[in-house]
Amino acid sequence: MGDKQLNPAVLTHQVEHHPNSGIEAKVYAFHNFHRSAASSSQLPPDAKPLAFILYADKTRLSSFGTAKGYPVVARLANLPTDIWNGRGIGSGYIVGWLPIVTEDKEHAGKSSWVNFKNMVWHESFGRITSSLASKSRTGQWYSCLDGIDRWFFLCLLILSADYEEQCIMSLTRGIMSLWPCPICLVPRDELWDTSKRYSRRIANTSRDIVLAAREKDTYDELEELLKQYGLRNVINSLWAIQYSDVHRALSHDRCHYNHGGLWSRHYWVELQKYLASLGRAKVAQVDKNFAKFPRWRNLKHPNQVMSVTFADSSVHEDISKMIIYATHDILTEEASPLGYLLLRCVRLYLEVDMYAAFEVHTANTISEGRSAVQALTAFMKQYIDIATDEDDDKNWNFPKLHMTTHLFDDIEAKGPNEQMHGPLKDSYQQRTNFKNFAEQILRIDHWLLVADDIRRRIFELGRIFKGDDIDDNADEDDRDSGSSTNPIIHGFNPLDASMHMKFGSREALQTFAFTNFRVKLNSFLNVFLPASNITLPDGKRVHLLSNHTITTCRLLRVNYESMVDWRQHTDYLRCNPQFFNAPRFDCVFIQTKQNVILGRLLLLFECPVGNNVFPLALIHPYDAPTGTRLRKDKHLNLLRAEFFSIRSIIRGALLVHDENLDYFIVDTVDTDMFLRVKAMHLQAGHVVCI
Repeated sequence: MGDKQLNPAVLTHQVEHHPNSGIEAKVYAFHNFHRSAASSSQLPPDAKPLAFILYADKTRLSSFGTAKGYPVVARLANLPTDIWNGRGIGSGYIVGWLPIVTEDKEHAGKSSWVNFKNMVWHESFGRITSSLASKSRTGQWYSCLDGIDRWFFLCLLILSADYEEQCIMSLTRGIMSLWPCPICLVPRDELWDTSKRYSRRIANTSRDIVLAAREKDTYDELEELLKQYGLRNVINSLWAIQYSDVHRALSHDRCHYNHGGLWSRHYWVELQKYLASLGRAKVAQVDKNFAKFPRWRNLKHPNQVMSVTFADSSVHEDISKMIIYATHDILTEEASPLGYLLLRCVRLYLEVDMYAAFEVHTANTISEGRSAVQALTAFMKQYIDIATDEDDDKNWNFPKLHMTTHLFDDIEAKGPNEQMHGPLKDSYQQRTNFKNFAEQILRIDHWLLVADDIRRRIFELGRIFKGDDIDDNADEDDRDSGSSTNPIIHGFNPLDASMHMKFGSREALQTFAFTNFRVKLNSFLNVFLPASNITLPDGKRVHLLSNHTITTCRLLRVNYESMVDWRQHTDYLRCNPQFFNAPRFDCVFIQTKQNVILGRLLLLFECPVGNNVFPLALIHPYDAPTGTRLRKDKHLNLLRAEFFSIRSIIRGALLVHDENLDYFIVDTVDTDMFLRVKAMHLQAGHVVCI
């Protein structure tokens, strides 16, 4: 709150629409706190909520899982999502380290032993949240940097964890109880049916039931009452936090419920089964399709995908993003009708996951997300019915499938819930002696926090003395991400592209290698310059000679406004015949006078004409005619390209080449791509069947 950089970003009021969106659709974020408060009483007049997000989950620190840590990470929900879900100042901080009770084989599985472990957890967690609990009752006056004194009440907005940890947080009895869900009262046998809604649990009611059970005369009577509601005989430390409800604070977690749960343990396992039934050749073909998948920034490319069983959730997320494009021509309706139906369910799961990944939600995207859940529910019912008739022994009655029913209720009440896992495993592997490592990891985390603050202060000092033109280049050494170490662009005033994009990895000057290239470039410039209200040199048509030089570039950095959160994002696009020992020519969205088309970069270059230097691109357009196609081109499948100003490029696109010479847009690679492709479908009049 006292940080000069973060304080202006702290939200203390309700925002009905994003200032950059240009629409009046309601934006769902932290400001909906009052809707998620379970207590019948509300905050005092003029009081402001200071809401926290707490994340707690056991983490494997060693490769074989023998060493585990149990950090508690806190974030401030008043900050915008891109800050608290990012890295550095304002992001998640480790505020505690919970003990892990070693299993005792003599008592494991007994109700008393489970209650003991839950009691240890809540006693420890209560110490971490003790300051939060006290300030939630009395509030805290604070003089903000804008000179206004505000009365803040600390509260708990989101509890994020895996299903097992959520059962501990809520002190529910888990999957074998009559009511397994820690959020609502769904019967144990109805978890598979995500079309039904059930009454929600309330913290005050749970507390009253536990206290009433403790008044019983015998232990058996106590247990009988608690079993009826799926609760445990432990005092919940989270009950002490006023204006908060543990059951409503529990939120859908994409990392655990989707990538590390519904996908990795269920959809992926079943898909592997159907693919294996088609034979070794088909399994090998899937691996080959993954190996040929185009490179994209921040998209992992695991080897031998069909052999992957245990992997990090982020790896499973990337496998799920590519699975449709790698298997659509293998797991066909003819080859495996049930496998194909499951593949359709996976596609709908991916759409639900994409909506869950949105950084900002509006009323429209909430509605579309709910529709995607309904479509997934309908297809899953159809799949389960057919699979049951064919004696498939797969059990789809589990909590993580049911949790999709709460996904958009959580977003509507509390805003998106993203996850950012700290570098705990790296600290354990590289900085500790593997003994009493908890204290060492926490000390290292503190050092990193201090170092980051020092770096930020130095950076701010540099901005004061040198201005704002500090180039934030990406890492050139990263195969799937990065930018040049010295990106340069020579802009010209009428069409200045410096704020939109920059060239990088510039090559030495060279003359035109091909006559046709020079002739076509002359024709392009003689049309492009007048159309852009740029005077031709000396008022004459451009006539570039064979000794005219251009500068080719291997990198294009494109800044674009996301359709999801209306903030600036950046694509790093490659046009390189030898990028990490392999050719890489990325694809792009291109804005033409008529519509948006797609194309592949073939050449990036700077062309001096008169006193100006024009950044241009040679692109093979996939959706636009390039003139009458010659008979020879048809016979030999030759592709012709066109020149474009780089200002016509909107952002990068990930396209996958199909054996039938088709190209598929991978819309699941990020949320903006998902919305852009959907908009193109609607513009083309395609009926989106979900």
